[in-house]
Amino acid sequence: MAPIVFCLDNAKGLAYGDGKPASGLEDATVAPLEDLRTKLALSPGFRRVGGFLLLLLVGWLDYITGPEIAFAPFYILILLGLGFYEPWGICLAYSGLAAITYLGADLLWNPARATLVYPYWRALARLFSFALISSTISQLVRERTRLRLSEQALQEKAQELEEKNRRLEETLRELKRLQEDLIAKERQAAIAETIYLATYEIERPLVSISIYVEELLQTVQRGEDIYPTLEKIGERVQDMERILKDIRKFRKGEGG
Repeated sequence: MAPIVFCLDNAKGLAYGDGKPASGLEDATVAPLEDLRTKLALSPGFRRVGGFLLLLLVGWLDYITGPEIAFAPFYILILLGLGFYEPWGICLAYSGLAAITYLGADLLWNPARATLVYPYWRALARLFSFALISSTISQLVRERTRLRLSEQALQEKAQELEEKNRRLEETLRELKRLQEDLIAKERQAAIAETIYLATYEIERPLVSISIYVEELLQTVQRGEDIYPTLEKIGERVQDMERILKDIRKFRKGEGG
């Protein structure tokens, strides 16, 4: 009865606890057996026929040895193996078969007990324990499989979302760079336009100064002291006019 109590305690942990077995069955036992289940996957027909024959073999051994050896744990081992592969309905059917085999071995070994209630009550108790253990394992394995598939799907969605976020960040960085380039170009264009307009505003008084200098040079004799000064003023005015023309040419070149 110790294996039965052990599995019932874990079933209670699943039903009333925080979703984890009471004694760590899920991590310590179920996970390694699930790996073994994946490696030793068999066809359903071969697996079910094998389970049926194993139950009959255990029943035959139970009949031969008699009550001296408790064979209930061996029935449970076969049902546990089936629980890792079969749905809970099949597990219930095999639990009934195990209980009937257990009852048959008991009655064949001692036919005089066939008229008593105790063997049938004992077989019924075995049926409930076998069914609870096998169906619980079956449901647990399928729940773990469902959670594993959900986790994989969630990881794929998370990776997809992460990739989209990365692309969005790259797009935002590119947009920010283009915006900064556009602002810089607009700023440069505004500065160039301001300088271009300023050259015209500066050139107007320079033209007037140049005309006045020419008129003064025509009225002043070369030998007078002011004449060299007027010439230098005229040269400086021409230099400034040339600089302004170069600025306008540079601005046109930038725009073209």
